[in-house]
Order: sequence, then C-alpha cells, then structure tokens
Amino acid sequence: MKILRSASLHLAFALGCFFALPTQAPCAADVNPGVVEVNFPGDYRQVVAVSDVHGMYKPLLALLRNGRIIDKANNWSAGKTLLIVDGDSVNKGPDSVETLELWMSLSEQAPREGGRVIHLLGNHEAEFLSDPKENNKVSEFRDELRAKGHKVKEFTHAGYPYADFLLGMPVAARVGKWLFCHSGLLPDASWGSFTAQAANAVQAGDYASQFLIGDHSILEAKDWWSKPQGRADLERRLSAAGLFGVVFGHQDKALGAEGRNAISADGRLIKIDNGMAPEGGSHPGSLLIFTRPVELSSAAPVSVQTIPAAGVPKPLRP
Repeated sequence: MKILRSASLHLAFALGCFFALPTQAPCAADVNPGVVEVNFPGDYRQVVAVSDVHGMYKPLLALLRNGRIIDKANNWSAGKTLLIVDGDSVNKGPDSVETLELWMSLSEQAPREGGRVIHLLGNHEAEFLSDPKENNKVSEFRDELRAKGHKVKEFTHAGYPYADFLLGMPVAARVGKWLFCHSGLLPDASWGSFTAQAANAVQAGDYASQFLIGDHSILEAKDWWSKPQGRADLERRLSAAGLFGVVFGHQDKALGAEGRNAISADGRLIKIDNGMAPEGGSHPGSLLIFTRPVELSSAAPVSVQTIPAAGVPKPLRP
C-alpha cells in the first residue's frame, strides 16, 4: 500500500519546513530525507538512544524521568540533548497512542532548548503503514485504536497530526560516524545509493517495499550479528560508508544479552532492544547515553553509558 498525498499538502508542508528551525526534525512526510545526517554531534551535550518501547508508556515515563530527559509533568528537561528513538514505539503494548503523543510533544519542545528528537522507523511502524487494516503483525495496535475511538486514517493520511508524525519518520540516522537504524543491517550498497533508496521509499509511501520490510532489510533483518561472517560483512559495509559503529534494536536477545543494552567486544555494535514489550518479558528498559558526543565523529570506540529505569548510569562494557 502506498500513501497518497495531495499537491496542496506538499506545498504547505514545504513552506512550513522552509521557515522551521534547523534543529527540528523534518516537519512533514513529503520532505522526509529518508536518512537524517547529523554532521556535528559535538554540538549536543549528550546523545541518548532508546528503542522498542512497543506502547509501554508508563515504563517509558519512568525511564525518561530517571534519565532526566523529562520532568514530572512529562516535559522536555534535557536541554541540548539529541534523543534518538530507534523504532518500534507502537504495537504489542497497551499504550501506543500515548507513546506517540509523548514523542510528538517532546519533538516540539526539545528545539526550544537546543535539543532534538529523531524518531526512526521500526518494522512495526512500517508494517502498519504498509497495510494498516489487514496486516496481522500490527493487530494489537489496530485493536488499541479501535478501543480508544481512533480512526485508522488519523494515523495513515497526511494532514492528521499522528499520521504526519509517522510518515515523517526517517529510515535511519547518521550521527558523525555512527549509524542508528532498527535492525542494524546496513544494505550492501554505496552510501549515496542507500540514502536515495531510503528517501524514495518514504517519500513514495512504499512501506511494503523489500527495502524496508524484506527479510534482510534495514528494519527486519535478524540474527546477522550471531555469526562472525555476518558481523564482518556489516562492519565492511560500515567502513565503506565512512562509518564506525551501529546502534540497533529489533532483537532483545542480540549480542547474547536479554533485558539490557549490550556492546560488542570491538565497540562497533550496540544493541538497545531491552524487551520492554510483554512478549519480550516486560523489562523496564534502559537508556543508552553517549556522554562525549564529539567522539561520535571519530572512527574509534566511544564513551557510552547505560542507565536503567531505577538506577544510576554505569559504563556499557562488552
């Protein structure tokens, strides 16, 4: 299913983006770049990442409050922080709508303090947009919308706030020499070809494409990390693109770790799916924090911490 957009909406969104602050995420699906590129991560005080919230709104609030990302009123309190949500905020859990509303609110608030929120596509967002009424993989999200009195078109048709937020989600983010993407598997293509394919897919609304949700895609690929050759292939692709590391979600047991963040021995692979969804064990989750963002611009391991929902930050070790 391809999402259709009108020429008038395209013009309105384009004009709105022209006058937007440069620190804001793309303000409409029609100008979605496919891949967001942050060339100077050192401009931020910290870079924080979280993934696979899956509608677990209340645990997410506890996590963000403990990490001092939001205050008691659920407002942005992280100043010049870059927050990256690595996909899969919807489905499986009970409160996907409230989770999206929180991200939407923080996306508006953060730039006022020099911060930024980038929400990337996960396979569950893409699967919903590809076939919102029939795809069985997102049935819980569809049931939630019905139970809460929402129409599906509010989340699929441009011009509705929820839909504009979902349709504005890029496929990936490059922050210095680090790639943030849902499954972690960068396609075997030149960087220019990859970014062009990503832009084409989201701008055309082709969420059912093999590029996005094929078995070996950047949103769906599994177990590539489990074999030395799979890791070697991914690291070769990263190096060819001028990148050093990747931060990914999608599999809560990746890198042999369940219910927590994990990093590979060479420091190039970081997994942040904590199994927050009920089927993943309803773990409370944790944040990943790059404490010295300028290091993300170097082809070397970085200073990174993990902070649980009820605890203090500690270094992330292999």
